[in-house]
Amino acid sequence: MNHYDLTSDEAAVFYEEANELLESLDRDLVGLENSADDAMIHRIFRAIHTLKGAAGSVGHDSMALLAHAAETLLEKVRNHEISVSTPMANVLFQVVENLRLFLDDVLADRPSHRDVTNLIEDVKSLMQVAHFVAHSVPQNVESGMNPDPALPPLPVVDDAGLAVIEDGLNSGLNLFVIYAEADMTGIAPLARLLQLTMQLEEIAQIIASSPTGEALEQGQGSGTLVVVALTDLTRAEVESDLSNIFEIAVLQVADLSSAPHLLHDQNHRSGETLPPVTEMIGPNVPAPAANVPPGEPSTDRPIEAATQRGSPQAARTVRTRVERLDNLMNLAGELVTDRNRFFQIYEDMSHLLDEEQLMALNDTIAHLSSVTDQIHDEIFKARMQPIEFIFNKFPRFVRQICQEMGKDVELVVTGQETEVDRSVIEQIGDPILHLVRNAVDHGIETVADRLAAGKAAQGQLSLAARSEEGNIVVSIADDGRGVDAEKVKEKAVTLGLISQEEAALLSYAEAVNLIFAPGLSTATTVTDLSGRGVGMDVVRTNIQRLSGSVVAHSVPGEGTAFELRLPLTLAIIPTLLVEAGDQVFALPLPNVTEIFKLEAESIQYVRGKETAYIRGGVLPLIRLAHLFEGDAAILGDFKERGEYVVSLSYQDMRLGVIVSGLVGKQDVVIKALGYPINKMQGLTGATLLGDGRIGLIIDIAALITMATNAKAMATHRLIKV
Repeated sequence: MNHYDLTSDEAAVFYEEANELLESLDRDLVGLENSADDAMIHRIFRAIHTLKGAAGSVGHDSMALLAHAAETLLEKVRNHEISVSTPMANVLFQVVENLRLFLDDVLADRPSHRDVTNLIEDVKSLMQVAHFVAHSVPQNVESGMNPDPALPPLPVVDDAGLAVIEDGLNSGLNLFVIYAEADMTGIAPLARLLQLTMQLEEIAQIIASSPTGEALEQGQGSGTLVVVALTDLTRAEVESDLSNIFEIAVLQVADLSSAPHLLHDQNHRSGETLPPVTEMIGPNVPAPAANVPPGEPSTDRPIEAATQRGSPQAARTVRTRVERLDNLMNLAGELVTDRNRFFQIYEDMSHLLDEEQLMALNDTIAHLSSVTDQIHDEIFKARMQPIEFIFNKFPRFVRQICQEMGKDVELVVTGQETEVDRSVIEQIGDPILHLVRNAVDHGIETVADRLAAGKAAQGQLSLAARSEEGNIVVSIADDGRGVDAEKVKEKAVTLGLISQEEAALLSYAEAVNLIFAPGLSTATTVTDLSGRGVGMDVVRTNIQRLSGSVVAHSVPGEGTAFELRLPLTLAIIPTLLVEAGDQVFALPLPNVTEIFKLEAESIQYVRGKETAYIRGGVLPLIRLAHLFEGDAAILGDFKERGEYVVSLSYQDMRLGVIVSGLVGKQDVVIKALGYPINKMQGLTGATLLGDGRIGLIIDIAALITMATNAKAMATHRLIKV
């Protein structure tokens, strides 16, 4: 790295942490106008403040100046000197957007040429009271510093501070001295100490600190921090609240509640070299045990024995690159493949081994299988992320387009804690974004139209996620005008997708489903949001590419809802392996509801198509061999091998697939299809089986489409692999 005071690895960590702060700002700024409570304002202030310190520590002056201007404004808001307004929220959103662009500069190690002078002036113009006044903290703290910077003295507490301490102790508060050392090999150590100071401000009243927060902001300090503070928390609670600060090497907390005279004594030794903090609050003032019953030994330790942050018992989390998780998942997939191969070898060799050898081999394979499953599960859990990573962008997005279109929409987000594999998260952002945009643009009416229709002026848009049967379900619903079925049918006829006669026979639900047809758009004008004839078909295609589905439900005048159903992971899935001739296919197990032997007398024909009367209902049948019609040598002769029916469910549809043989249940590793087989409809991937054969993974949504489409059945051919 040349342009900033960071290595390439440090820049990646800096980006991740700063980006988390920007994401939190996006969330909180949306609610600033409607519910500007003190806690929210303080969170916003704290995030901006941290970003300012971090930017200054890496030498990004423009980023630091912009963050400082916003921080000054937010300080006045926090002190109730300025009230929150929509113009203020708009300006702060611009600040966040520019901070994000500056952050990209740091990651790419390129100089920043973005001029934010006008934006800073906009921020300053919102201020209508006196300039920001720094916290009243004693400044003369260096005179008594011990020559050894690793062992600083207690900060000077003036008479006013001593009076505050006395009042606090009389009212039941606790007096603590907090000592911290930043990891000097980490990123921006002084910024870490500033972050710890800000965290402490949340839970305590700071009486004095060395160095002061102002000094830390200006980059002054030696990497150690000593703070005297009053709080109603216990020592253990203070340690717990401060332990989440990244790259703090040492954190020590001592209770001086029973010995405040130490602070009083040192206050009258001006000009003298004060003893180091470890001498003043070490063995003579042990920290009391928290919640220890009388007579029980205390397990709490004095300050000099406090835990190093780098010790094993204190290290709770570790950052790692996404590429490493991807590589681990690929390796886990290879283990699954080899595990399946061992099962096949066991079957092939079982007749060659004696009972003792067979038992030893069986035990070894069983243990290998158990370990493989555990490795896969742990890596899978490590890759899981809450879907709020995607959802967080939408409150701001909805607010922005509502301002552009003059609409009033409340976005209600639920289920954002639902977790899904990061490979899925990366690919569903754009489809959800398009559906949200369509809901605001097409679905929800203007305020005037809603009032004329007898609705509330403010429209409702809900974005929700939940886990269901090994899948994640995302719904986007609005209370708008609903889909105009006649307009959709008219457009479909114009595009030649259906005839006029077919359009007349369509039900409302069938007409709604036409919105997923390629090129179909009912927008009368082309805007930045919609009307280009591209979108809903791409949404369905992208979701189906993830082995998922999307359905639309609409009620005229009441609203429209889209439901996306997606797998939790795209790496390893449970399947039922079946045979069609000599080719093995993998059917996703969550879609399999029943398997039964096909008897010739149980087949009935309805409109020339095979069906089976099962459990009081008619089950449509399709022969997998006919669906992928091709070389007879590949498919073989079914009648010689027997036939089975695998009953599949998909949304509210059922389909029976006739196969020639059953191989069994198996977890398979999904591999991308290569050319030319990747052009075939009905397949979502391939997998290597334990016996060395290639299994083709069926796309259930496409399979049902093909089963009801005679043209598809006639044109798609199985390619031997």
